[in-house]
Amino acid sequence: MTPDTLIGITERNSRNAELRIRTAEQHLSELLGEQLALEQDITQRLGKIAALHLDQGNTQNEQVAAALNLRQQSQDLLHQQLRDAEQTVAQALAGKEKLQARADTLDQQARQSLEQNPDYARQVEQLDLAQAAHREHVSGYEDLRQECALKRPTFDTNLVYVYLRGHAFGTDQYRRNRLNRWMDNWLATKVNYLANRKNELSLIALGERNEALQAERIALISTLSASVDAQLAQARDQLGQAAIQPELDTLQRVVDNAKRQANAIQEKLGSYSRNEDPQYQRARQLLTDQLKTRSIGELIDLASHTPDDADDLIVEQLQTLNLRLKAVVQQLADTQEEAVVHQNSYQRAKDLERKVRNDAFTGRDVYFDLSTDFERLVESYMTQGATLGQVVDVLGRGLKIVRRSQVAAGATRGYVSASISPVVLGVATVESSNNNTASFSTSGSTGGGSFRTTDSF
Repeated sequence: MTPDTLIGITERNSRNAELRIRTAEQHLSELLGEQLALEQDITQRLGKIAALHLDQGNTQNEQVAAALNLRQQSQDLLHQQLRDAEQTVAQALAGKEKLQARADTLDQQARQSLEQNPDYARQVEQLDLAQAAHREHVSGYEDLRQECALKRPTFDTNLVYVYLRGHAFGTDQYRRNRLNRWMDNWLATKVNYLANRKNELSLIALGERNEALQAERIALISTLSASVDAQLAQARDQLGQAAIQPELDTLQRVVDNAKRQANAIQEKLGSYSRNEDPQYQRARQLLTDQLKTRSIGELIDLASHTPDDADDLIVEQLQTLNLRLKAVVQQLADTQEEAVVHQNSYQRAKDLERKVRNDAFTGRDVYFDLSTDFERLVESYMTQGATLGQVVDVLGRGLKIVRRSQVAAGATRGYVSASISPVVLGVATVESSNNNTASFSTSGSTGGGSFRTTDSF
């Protein structure tokens, strides 16, 4: 499995999680509209019962109906704009995927043609070995670097030692009179100066050698990479891959612009699901003004006791509408809880997507030979059957650095079928080796110890 495939799976997972959020928000908006419509219908019917005398009944009912109608029209327009933006994203992504597949094919062809060139093959082999040596030595390099950083400051803590070092004691550059020499010799024995100075110089030499070797390895990789990449770029250009990149860039800009537009529209739609749109606020205020003395339930109870027999049919309709209203209110509460769950799920999906985009999991020479199907692992992660750390552990154990020649030859490793063994999660283990290939060992054997004294004043 390639890094692009890995990222594609997590991107699709994030989009699905986002779609569930938008679906829940749209449902919330529809339920809120239905709640307002029911309340408006109830107040309108209550207004027909003369004995109740609702404040400004007919006028405000018309205003509520107008606000609700405008609210629905505004939402319909936003939903249409969102569908257009999402369609633009989908079409651009489909075009980009086709172009990327074409670019990958040309890249494979360029690598395969270059493998026939002995000079290129030799440089690739050297680069592989240089990169392997760098990975092999980097741990020892960091360990020794840290050891030097910890030990060297200890030689500056003793003022007597610093004083003697400043006068170049024990070297050909040391120039003092007889009295000073006698005093300096006495002080030197107290702080074990010569042994400590030897340790300090050894530590400095080790650190400088460590940095020099690391610089040599990096410089070699840089030189070989520049040569190999230049030849590869030329081979790609000859096959026409360079002409594809501007098209890919254009499609990416289309995707980015459409996504920004979709996000802006979704934010506007979010105001409807959060009861923040002006039409909702207007309709709610009008209904509140009408019902400022009694609730809908209380008014229905009063209506059932009016002496007019014609009111009985209205009351029966009101009771049915009130039951529907209560059901909608309950649905609203349930959908709001679902929206929170979907929001948390989306955040979980984005955490995973960001993690697999990490530099440690990307690169042309990176492949994943996983012990389980990644899509099933993602499903387990999204249902909290696996933690983000466990997913990262699985990827870390399956990560392979594939030689450029293997990539050019079309290595197929890591493409895991969905029918393989079920997801098994455990604690990652680290195998140790007795073969220490680092340039320098650490504190146990460097010979460059910290500052020590043989006596105290």
